[in-house]
Amino acid sequence: MHPNRPPSKRQEQSTESRMRRQKKRRQSILELRNAVALVVIVYTGTSVINFYLASYYLPRHLDGKSNSATRFGSPFLLQRHDNIEKPGDTIHEINRVLEYFSQAGVELDEESLRKLPSWEQIEYLFGEKPVLLGLDRCEDFRKNVPPLRRMLGSAGMFNSGTNLVTRLLKENCVIPERYKKYGPDASKEAFGIRWQCPWGKHTPANFKYNHTAPKNENMNKDDCLPIVTVRNPFDWMPSMCRHPYTARWARRESGKSGELCPHLVQSDTPKKALVGVEVKLAEKWLHYDSLAHLWNEWYAKYYKEATFPFLIVRFEDLTFRQFETTKIICECAGGYVKPLSSFKYIINSAKQGPGHGKEEDRTGMVKAWIKYGKPYDMKAGFSEADWKASKELLSKDFFDKLGYRYPQSG
Repeated sequence: MHPNRPPSKRQEQSTESRMRRQKKRRQSILELRNAVALVVIVYTGTSVINFYLASYYLPRHLDGKSNSATRFGSPFLLQRHDNIEKPGDTIHEINRVLEYFSQAGVELDEESLRKLPSWEQIEYLFGEKPVLLGLDRCEDFRKNVPPLRRMLGSAGMFNSGTNLVTRLLKENCVIPERYKKYGPDASKEAFGIRWQCPWGKHTPANFKYNHTAPKNENMNKDDCLPIVTVRNPFDWMPSMCRHPYTARWARRESGKSGELCPHLVQSDTPKKALVGVEVKLAEKWLHYDSLAHLWNEWYAKYYKEATFPFLIVRFEDLTFRQFETTKIICECAGGYVKPLSSFKYIINSAKQGPGHGKEEDRTGMVKAWIKYGKPYDMKAGFSEADWKASKELLSKDFFDKLGYRYPQSG
């Protein structure tokens, strides 16, 4: 090119194009550096947090010489049972519990962090996945009940979690065909989720066809899949002592102060006579030989004798695995559950309104995790007579099917 000749248009375009490429290359390098820096910061931050959690909690709760009170009171970490020898991945356990409450939108204070159980403890007590009985009948229900008639309703003994399962289903489950027909503004019942099945949620299963709850006279009872909640009897019996509802039984003995719980047998008699229970169900007063017999026989009417579809779900799974358990229940009836990102956890007590005891005694999510995620007291805190009677009277078959563990006996 001649030194005095101005650059041609083509040369100018070539130069501009080269400069643009160089600028884009510099920008790409800068963005890559920023991305690498961000990864380093996040990784470092996570490591610092994990180091803090480990350095804060581990010295306090992994001391091999710590007493049982310290071991069982540790937050998230090794709440070791005598049969658990290895702490496992403690940082991973902390993150799993933190992630659960974060997903639920719950902020945890320091006191709650100290008291919450580890995931290892939850799995030790209740297994690695939900336990439901009756899943083999789901297909029969879907086959025999058209989608537009399908309904789910709670059932169960008092204090077993019927309100909790109802709220979880109402907030998160719909029968899609019903939703499509009635529209998004319809009631939860229009979507197929009922407070109870037409025969009543506390009504024994053998009364299904000869008892109808008020305002259910025109319902087809076979259109409703009963979701039957059950609770570990070593938690359920003390709960019945606090809130017996319509159940009545003697809880005092001569020469002893205060009420006895669960008072399965009369300990001041030579043969330890059973303490009978009267309970009003389906507008009838029914007799059971003891509180343990009530638990056995009420549920046996479903899992042993019922010829129709049902689903038995553990209260503990509704507490510690709300999304997973609700999804299994809803899909059994052909329903659709909200995805995890929009799933609504039940954070406050599921028991609302009068008739459920004092409001301060009701249990929300955090309190429930702390209360039900710890090992039982020795012999469940029962008297020697009640402890021996509970081991003898409670249905071992049903107890084992549910995957429950007995409290330590010494």
